[in-house]
Amino acid sequence: MNITVSYSPTLFQNTPSKVKFRQDVLTVQNGLQDLINSGAVESTLEDCALKHYFTPKDEKYGCCTYAREMLIPKGTLIIGKIHRHEHLNFIAKGKVTVFTEFGQKDLEGPCTFVSEIGLKRAVYALEDTLWTTVHLTEFVGEENLDKIESEVISPSYNDMGLIAAFDSLAMLGEKL
Repeated sequence: MNITVSYSPTLFQNTPSKVKFRQDVLTVQNGLQDLINSGAVESTLEDCALKHYFTPKDEKYGCCTYAREMLIPKGTLIIGKIHRHEHLNFIAKGKVTVFTEFGQKDLEGPCTFVSEIGLKRAVYALEDTLWTTVHLTEFVGEENLDKIESEVISPSYNDMGLIAAFDSLAMLGEKL
């Protein structure tokens, strides 16, 4: 018996280990948010100094460069958002442990790396860390941060064509 499956670029991005990470990181994120909402723990997000930088819009390419710089205090755990596009990251100083569906990495500044499409990460700051993320965007200025977020951030794994839970992975297997 032969089985024919149409190739999808996300097909191999839905392996069980990646789905497990996605499911786990969403569980941790929701649990932390519940603890913050109940007053059991305090959010430290306001302790993370954030600065925004923009280049002028390049008329030839129709976009500008947007950089988001964050100072992450030692001992802070941040669970990031799901990015729609590959983009550059710079750690100017500090040391962090980063957890993604590709595993755990210790990163120390100065370093530069590219984030993958659809990536969500949990970051724990081992030292005060200065981290900058760079995106191309059609919007310029802090007054457009909501539009920029809609452009570069996905609200869910499903919107990226990625599976976020084992029950969805099982349904995919049944369809094959």
